[in-house]
Amino acid sequence: MKILYSLFWSICCLLGGVSRLEAQPQVTLRISFNPEQSRYEVFATPNFTAKNFIWGPSQVSVVLPEAVANERLSIRSTSVGSWSDNSVVYGPVLAATADFHGITTSGSKLDFQAGTEFLLFDFVLKGGYVPDVRLFNPGVDPGSEQKGMQGGDFRSYMSDHQGHDYLQIDSQRVILAVREVAVEDAAMQVVAYPNPSVSGKFRLYLPGFTPSEVVRVRLVNLTGRVLSTFEEKVESLVDRVIEVNSSVDGYVLLNLERLTTTQQFTHKLWFR
Repeated sequence: MKILYSLFWSICCLLGGVSRLEAQPQVTLRISFNPEQSRYEVFATPNFTAKNFIWGPSQVSVVLPEAVANERLSIRSTSVGSWSDNSVVYGPVLAATADFHGITTSGSKLDFQAGTEFLLFDFVLKGGYVPDVRLFNPGVDPGSEQKGMQGGDFRSYMSDHQGHDYLQIDSQRVILAVREVAVEDAAMQVVAYPNPSVSGKFRLYLPGFTPSEVVRVRLVNLTGRVLSTFEEKVESLVDRVIEVNSSVDGYVLLNLERLTTTQQFTHKLWFR
């Protein structure tokens, strides 16, 4: 009987330990692209509820592709005090195609609601959406001791007043969600976002195009009437807000023509 009791107690303790492990307080971070505002946004989701939680000194590191200009990010803080881009390394030897930005805060108090996501901060990149933006991944990205990192530790962390780190990182690359992409050349794309649009406004993302190239854009409604047409350099067109007549309902066709060739792209834009 003593042996059975001892075994029963051991199993209870083991199950209790597993339960406590599963219930460990965590805050999960993710980064996404807001097509309406053309901003990258970093969100946090706690798995626990706490009033006046003390979020202490913290760092959230963002990895950008080398195509982005070598300059510090202008951060717009929304939660947990003031965030700023305080540590930067551009194209280190072991990750020459990536730039690392350590965005830090001294912290603040806030209320947590389990499962409720909130925005920490956001930032804008020239040209709007840029592929391969993500959060730092310590299992993939170089550490502070590695060549070219200048001793900078870009691991993300979030400490409470006792120094406990709660962060879990979703390091997936940010994907621009689009309904439809017209592709006539594997290296070139025309993407309009947001699509569908509820504001009557959209932007263009033109990967593969030469920035100095001039293109002609034409918007046509369901009856074939041309709503607008203009010519512009790709570098000034990309991420510029383009507004469609507010009376348009349903969809319009976007035709983009390369003036130096006979190549054209057609894209369906939905408005509601």
